[in-house]
Amino acid sequence: MKHWLCIHVLLLCSSLTLRGQHISWLSDTASRQILCQLFAGAASYGLDPKDYAYTTVLLTKTNTEKLDTAAIEREVTHAAISFFTDIAYGQQENRVAYDGISYHPNGLNIQDSLLQAIARGSLATLPGKLEPRHTIYAALKNQLAALELHRDMACPPITSDVADSTNHPLLEKLYQLGITDSLNYAVDEDTLRNKIRIAQRMFEMMEDGKLRPGLLEELNVPVEKRLYEIKHAINTWRWLNNIQEQQAVIIVNIPAANLFYLRRDTVLFHTRCIVGKPATPTTPLISNVHEVILFPYWNVPHDIAVKELLPAIKGSPQEYLDYGNYQVLDRNGKVLDPSSIKWQQLNRDNFPYKLRQLFGCDNALGIIKLNFFSPYGTYLHDTPNKSYFLFNGRYFSHGCIRVEDVDSLAEMMEPGLHAYLANTPAGVCDLAADKGQLIFPLKQKVPLFILYEVAWPGSNGDTRFYEDIYNKVK
Repeated sequence: MKHWLCIHVLLLCSSLTLRGQHISWLSDTASRQILCQLFAGAASYGLDPKDYAYTTVLLTKTNTEKLDTAAIEREVTHAAISFFTDIAYGQQENRVAYDGISYHPNGLNIQDSLLQAIARGSLATLPGKLEPRHTIYAALKNQLAALELHRDMACPPITSDVADSTNHPLLEKLYQLGITDSLNYAVDEDTLRNKIRIAQRMFEMMEDGKLRPGLLEELNVPVEKRLYEIKHAINTWRWLNNIQEQQAVIIVNIPAANLFYLRRDTVLFHTRCIVGKPATPTTPLISNVHEVILFPYWNVPHDIAVKELLPAIKGSPQEYLDYGNYQVLDRNGKVLDPSSIKWQQLNRDNFPYKLRQLFGCDNALGIIKLNFFSPYGTYLHDTPNKSYFLFNGRYFSHGCIRVEDVDSLAEMMEPGLHAYLANTPAGVCDLAADKGQLIFPLKQKVPLFILYEVAWPGSNGDTRFYEDIYNKVK
């Protein structure tokens, strides 16, 4: 599906005049040739040349006496505006299950930019002026160029886990992926081990230089699939560019299980996350973080309450609830005495209560929750179980997003939290018991994008390929 500007573009291109200025590609040979070169090089931008008046552009290089020149002018003008719009905004909208801010990028005037470039003789440099300037975007484009360079190279599957120069399929795949600069069948073992470590980093694996089954599986993924993943990510960064130029935004990527807080070309904060496991996936969405909650309650989702907590509560109700610091509420929110409830008679289909875990350092949400509207009951929050952040594949939650160092992120968004978080860990826990839940409305809402991209930047901005944990990439 073409992006949201297509109808607008078609209307603008119904004549040969844009904003009172006449464009004639057939008579302006220099501009036409530059446009043809840009279209021919569309793959370097992650685009398909055939999307941009491919047949018509070829015809303009030949005899046009018997052709409908007016129709050619219109089609080439349409293709030019479409091409530069795709460069600036991405080729199509990024699909999310819920869009709470109705985001449609429109910060640049493509038509005026095109006219000015033609008038100034700078059409060849227009793509560089329109595309994002972020270093992460540049890294994705560099990875795209490396893959495009050897995309037609025939690489047999890697079947051997031997890491030496006799493993020719391995050497060829490392060369195809751009991990090695040349195809050297006499490479020494130490050098090859270092290149394998680079491959392991590319696929977010333990960097020990060994050819394990998981690495072999990732290396054997066809380059065409990797190109698709990179192009999708490039499209997403173009789509995001307009909003992050205007204000700080939070971007969570589910396969990468990481979070970026950025504005313009600056990464203000980066951290690891824990996202939903395949059985309880995190849902892509767009929303606004509108408040920070310090020492939050955890209102246990009904499914977790009846499937996981209820069987344990039945064994020893008072002891289990006291140990977990849980309250039992009726449907009106009134706190009940657990001893008054006939727990053995309750089951998944008969549980007319709500469970709520009180605030504190042992709360499942930790000490901080970043609140935003979600129809899926999703949160960004702290966690008392920090060890899970050490895993490369961090897919453990029920759908919420646990954020490492969330207190640092929260303080950047709401400096008033510093007075509470500057205490020692024990002091913060004492404050939780003393103060209870505290809500800090943000003066300016922070847009939040929870996305699903297999190709995505790592902690230092280099491009990595993550597990398609929910099998969404076809």
